[in-house]
Order: sequence, then C-alpha cells, then structure tokens
Amino acid sequence: MKTYPLHKFIKRVLVIRLSIATAVIAVVVGLITYGVQHVQLEQQVSDLGRRGVLTLAEKVRFVMMWQETDAVTALRHVLGKGDPPVIYRAGRFVYVQIYDNGSKILAEQAADQPDINEIRAFMSDRPFSFPSQGQDEILMTSINKTPFVFITSVLENRRGNAQIFARGMFAVSPQELRTMRRAMVRNSLIAIAIVVAVSALLYPVILRLTRRLADYSTHLLDANLETLSVLGSAIAKRDSDTDAHNFRVTLYSTRIGEALGLSLSQMRTLIKGSFLHDVGKLGIPDNILLKPARLDPKEFTVMKTHVEKGVDIVQRSSWLYEGTEVVGYHHEKYGGGGYPHGLKGEDIPNAARIFAVSDVFDALTSQRPYKKPLTFEETMKIVEADRGIHFDPEVIDAFRKIARELYDRYAGHEGEDIRNELATVVMKYFSAGIETLYY
Repeated sequence: MKTYPLHKFIKRVLVIRLSIATAVIAVVVGLITYGVQHVQLEQQVSDLGRRGVLTLAEKVRFVMMWQETDAVTALRHVLGKGDPPVIYRAGRFVYVQIYDNGSKILAEQAADQPDINEIRAFMSDRPFSFPSQGQDEILMTSINKTPFVFITSVLENRRGNAQIFARGMFAVSPQELRTMRRAMVRNSLIAIAIVVAVSALLYPVILRLTRRLADYSTHLLDANLETLSVLGSAIAKRDSDTDAHNFRVTLYSTRIGEALGLSLSQMRTLIKGSFLHDVGKLGIPDNILLKPARLDPKEFTVMKTHVEKGVDIVQRSSWLYEGTEVVGYHHEKYGGGGYPHGLKGEDIPNAARIFAVSDVFDALTSQRPYKKPLTFEETMKIVEADRGIHFDPEVIDAFRKIARELYDRYAGHEGEDIRNELATVVMKYFSAGIETLYY
C-alpha cells in the first residue's frame, strides 16, 4: 500500500478522494431523487386521470338527476356535446369510451387531437376490463413522446349497480409537464447541493481532527524521547558521572549511518540503541561497575550480563524495543568471539556493527580512570587493525572517510554544545507533527 506524508495526504489525496466520493454520492442521490420524483410525477398524472373519471361520473349523475334518466342516456348526453367531457388546467380527456359488462360500447367521444389515430389504435389494442369500485386500472404510456394516462373505472347507475364502465386517455398539458419536470430537476439539484455542502463542511472538521492527532503525536514523541534520555543518562552518570559518552557515541553512530545511507527507520533504530546501549549496567553492582582498575575474569563475567539485563529493560517498551538491535548485540565481533551469542558477520544486526565502531572509537579517545585518551592516529591504527576481526569492513570504510572530522569535532567534548547538537539530530529523525506523520 502506498504511503503519503500526512500533510500531503490532507492537501492532495484527501481532497481528491473527498471530491470523488462527493461526486459519486451526489450523482447517486441525484439519480435516486430524480427517480423518486419521476414516480411522484407518474402518481400526479395518474391522480389527474382518476379525478377526470370522477368528474365525468359527477356530470353523469347530475344529468341523471336533472333529467331523471338512466346512466346510458346521461352518458350520451354528456359525451354528445362535442367538447371534451373533462378539462383541467393540468390536462384533459382526449378519448373516452363507455361500455357495459358485456363489452358493448354504449358511447364514446374523441377530441380534436393531432395524434388521435394513434390513440384510437392504442385503445383498440387494449382488452376491455371490468374493475370493481375503487380498483381503477391506471397505466402510464407515451404516444409520439407525449405522456398519456390510460384509465379504466366503474360508473355506478342510480341504484348503485356497477354495470357501466368508462375508459379513456388523459393527456397532461405541456405547461403542467414542464412545471412537474422543473420541480423534479430542482429537487434533484437541491439534494446534490446538500451532499456537496455536507462534504465541504466535513473537510475542515477532518483537517482539525488530523491536526489534533498530529499534536497528540508530538506530545507522545516528546514523552518517549524524554524516557530515552532519562534511561540513557541514568546509566551514563552512574557509570562515569557524565552522560557525554552517550551523546558522543550517538553522534558518531548517526554520522556513520548517514554515510552508509541508512533509511529513516534504520536511523531511528540506531539512535535509540546507541543512547541505551549500556542501560543494562543499572543492574551491575557498584563494586564492579565503578572499579577503577581492570576487572578480573569473575568480575568481567558479571559485567557481561549487562547485555541481557539491558535487553530485558528495553523490550518492555514497544517504542524502545527497536533499540534491542544495539543493546543486545553491541559486544558481538564481526569475526566472532564476542558476547553474549558469539555471532559473526551479517548475523549481527547492522545497527550493532555500526555502533561497535562508535563505542570503541569513543573509548579510545576518551579519558578513563585507568587510561589517558589516545591520539587520532593511535586510535585509527587500532581500529584499522581490527577491520574484519572486531569491525565490519564496510562500516570501517565509511567511517574512515569521516573519522578525522568526527575526532576534531567531538572527541573528549562535553557540555551543552554536544547536548544541543544531539538534540538537533534527534529532531531531524524523530520530529513529529503533521509534516512528518504518514498515512
């Protein structure tokens, strides 16, 4: 899966994805709204047709009461006037047939309509139906791209018997169709606009939440770095009353790692391990750890246990766990013979092979209770002699190119300058915030 810096993800990927999602949702909602509106349009047209039949029935009843005649005579009277029997602003009946329950046509009327022949043909093809009261047959159709409602309904006589039926074609007026269609489009656009507006409102909310996440990440990183510093400084000060050794070896390792082209994650592992490499010495007795002379074999055996003790401490933290690559293997030797596992060559983690050079270089160029610091030339002679024995040749080749600069800049140095420089390095590889988080 492709990863992005979080700020790039927000400005590019999130905007694009949110825009695409908005467009898709807007189209879907628009189509659904349009579909619902279309169904409602058909329902409205059908209602107009049903109302037309009811109006026709009322006219027939009025004639039946006024002339005291039967339904057939009243129907013929209503349809015989020549004008369409039912006219609304929204539409009119253009063709009406009245028939009995034996499918005999009792009366009919056709309006002066350009497509009346097609309408007649449609009516002729439809079989007669005999719906019961309240069960009108309604069908939406289109003739020459003009919508019509075909409707069949029962007409009761004066005794309330359902012996006469009416069917006809109701044409919706062009003005009414335009009004209905504009309403359909308007409602669809309103639905789309709502989707777009909601998405526009979501973006700043997502951005705010993401920035808060970045702030929390920064605070968490600061806490983790503080833990790293406290643990490293605790053992360094217990061992030599100063934490400058930790600062120097971490700077040496960082510069070597950069010369070797390590990745960001590898650099972070190297820095954590370098700063915590001797954390296991917290578990070594003072009479051995602080002894001003060389250790005897028994004491050295105890001293070597600081590696396992350090691993046990570091692996208890998920954030510090990466440091195990240095803490657990920095006393292994490239040619074998190191401790605690006696590993050789590339079986030793790369971070530990780099740190081994830094640790020895700082030990040789620093003041110890039992020795004076060696010169750069003396130190490099020893380091070069152990190439392929104690140290990885590839690491030595990279170190050789920057060794003099590192010696002049850091060897034996203490104080705030070296502390501040390490803080700059840490910020480079561990800085948090929205600019460095990845999605």
